[in-house]
Order: sequence, then structure tokens, then C-alpha cells
Amino acid sequence: MHSALRRQVLRNLTTDLIKHGRIETTVPRAKELRRLVDKMITLGKRGTLQDRRRIEAYLYQPKIVVPLLMDTYAKRFADRPGGFTRLINIGTRKGDCAPMTMIEILNTDTPEAEVGFSYLVKSLANMQLQEETKIVDKALAPTMDPNAVFADKRTLKIALDAQKSKEKFALKIKKAMKNTGMSTSMLQEIVDKNVPKVQKLNDAEAGTKINRYVKEMWPENTPTMR
Repeated sequence: MHSALRRQVLRNLTTDLIKHGRIETTVPRAKELRRLVDKMITLGKRGTLQDRRRIEAYLYQPKIVVPLLMDTYAKRFADRPGGFTRLINIGTRKGDCAPMTMIEILNTDTPEAEVGFSYLVKSLANMQLQEETKIVDKALAPTMDPNAVFADKRTLKIALDAQKSKEKFALKIKKAMKNTGMSTSMLQEIVDKNVPKVQKLNDAEAGTKINRYVKEMWPENTPTMR
């Protein structure tokens, strides 16, 4: 990409991220964007006239983004020296399969409003649907069956890897609870509220797969699925 065009794209993306709080873009752009947004927020925290002019010279829509940087974000990150953003991988882009990510500015005032927390709650709700029992306490203390018998080393390795994944997920839950100041019961209540939504999404996805299968099997005279 031409250097002038690259600079313009990054200016646009930086402005949009500061304005909206989160955007979706490719992984290389997001990594470069993270550096620029951290720099802009640091300038906003310092709050001098020179810093204000530097922000206005780089970003578009200064009447909107300058108050956000020098007031909202400056207060939010007053005690935080850096690391104001988070990257969440969201798969690949349709068409060219470019790796995509969601980059968002951290919300230390209401951490439960962040995308990462929403993903965590949906994962717990999905687990609760599968196991049909309250899941938070169980997810926080994953254990292996001491009486389990494994046929060979391969199945043992699979079980150990699954246990490691559960332990990593438990650490994520504990970190989210610490950041949000939630107790186990509060998180369980949020998960319970999200279970019907996740069930509805799963049913819709299953229905889409069935319709696609039926259409492939009977392309000329597709029956209607109700």
C-alpha cells in the first residue's frame, strides 16, 4: 500500500476506534492501530495545549474525538500507564480469508460491557445448555475423573489437553470476576439470563444447516422446512 494511502487509512481507523470504542479490521492493521490509539490516549491524558494540537493535526472529526480523549478516556485511564486496547480474534474474512480481529478500548468503569466478557458469558451459557446444570462453580474448579481408564497414550494425551484447556478457561473466569467485582452467584445469574438467548441462536444455526442440507439434496424441488 502506498505510504500516503496507508497513513490515511490508519487515521480513519484510529478516529473510528476512538469515536465508537470498538471496530473490526484485519490483524496487521489492528496491531498498528493499537500503537496509534495508545499514543493518542496518552496525549489526551497529558492534556497540554501542544498535545491537543497534535491530536487535532492527526485525527479526523476533532470536535468529537478531542473531548473523548482529553475527558472521557483521560479519566478512565488516569491510573493506567498503557495497554488501553484489547484484540479479539474473530476468524477470517469472507472472500480472501484475511485474518480478522475486533479491537476495542478497555472499559474499566463497566468491564461487563466489553466484548470479551460477553463472549465469556455466552461460552458459559452454552456449556450450561450441554451439561444441564449450574456451570459457574464447576467451570471454576475443573477436575479429571481419578477412576478414568484410557485405552492408549493418545486418548490420555487428549484428556490431559482437554483438562489444560478447562484450567485456562477457569483462569479467564477468575480474571473476569476480579475485573468486574462480581461474585460467583452474580455471574451465575447473568449466565442464567443468557441461556435462552444462546438456545435461540443454536436453534437458528441448526435450522440453517438443515435447510442448507435439504437444498443440496433436492436442488430442483426443495421442500419447505417449517
